[in-house]
Amino acid sequence: MTAGVRGAPTAAPPEVAVTIRPLVSVDDARACVDLQRDVWGWDQPEVVPATLLHVVDYVGGLAAGAFDSGGTMLGFVFGITGVRDGTVVHWSHMLGVRESARNAGIGRSLKEYQRRILAERGVRCIYWTFDPLQAKNAYLNLNRLGARVVDYVPDMYGTTESPLHLGLATDRIIVALATGGHEIERERVATSDHLPVMTPFPRLNDFAFGVGGSLPATALIEIPTDILSVLARSVSTAHTWRLGVRDHFRWALANGYRVRGLHRHDTAGDERAFYVVTREPQST
Repeated sequence: MTAGVRGAPTAAPPEVAVTIRPLVSVDDARACVDLQRDVWGWDQPEVVPATLLHVVDYVGGLAAGAFDSGGTMLGFVFGITGVRDGTVVHWSHMLGVRESARNAGIGRSLKEYQRRILAERGVRCIYWTFDPLQAKNAYLNLNRLGARVVDYVPDMYGTTESPLHLGLATDRIIVALATGGHEIERERVATSDHLPVMTPFPRLNDFAFGVGGSLPATALIEIPTDILSVLARSVSTAHTWRLGVRDHFRWALANGYRVRGLHRHDTAGDERAFYVVTREPQST
């Protein structure tokens, strides 16, 4: 359902040598179906079937896998190509990496491969979604790949059976990435202390503000550093995060803010994660 490197981060594995290539056979497509089930915990009807994975390339879509030296698929990316506002674009529907191979750069390599191949085909822009509460995915998509946020959609996919969708409403951020030109990377997002913070759980000394208030030039939208850990401790707390971030994002986008990236802040072991949003002054 959602593009992203799924699952909670684990200890970084050693560098993994992979070959990224299209899914060229029925066996490749079936291996991808098995990997979907492994990553998301899905059975039918949510998985993309092998028949579609096998034929999508014929109409400009893309299904590719990252394979180790033994031919085992460690990750995959899948999307379809269509027309949006008269322009040929690509919708990247899924990106998944096997748990044992996470934190080795495979997800980023798959996205870079996807971007290069689509650019060669003349596709100008790639769209995809990710869960705004997943800090790791936000960092990859915004800071590392340089995608820009174009919309926030509440409960985009409805209720799913995947345990990795947390039992929460499937709110999603839609991002866009131009295929042409040089890769944009924002490793660090500039911030300063005491910026206004929108958060459902304000801390001591936070300069907290809510929707409907002032319009600061720069503000922060807090998300949990690890939503899976939050959910394990308290379902109600996870739901509060979901609804709070939904309100804050929709308000920010409606008021002309742009999302600059994800910023992590660690003070004396107290780690927090924030989207940095900025708003240009309106001319009079």
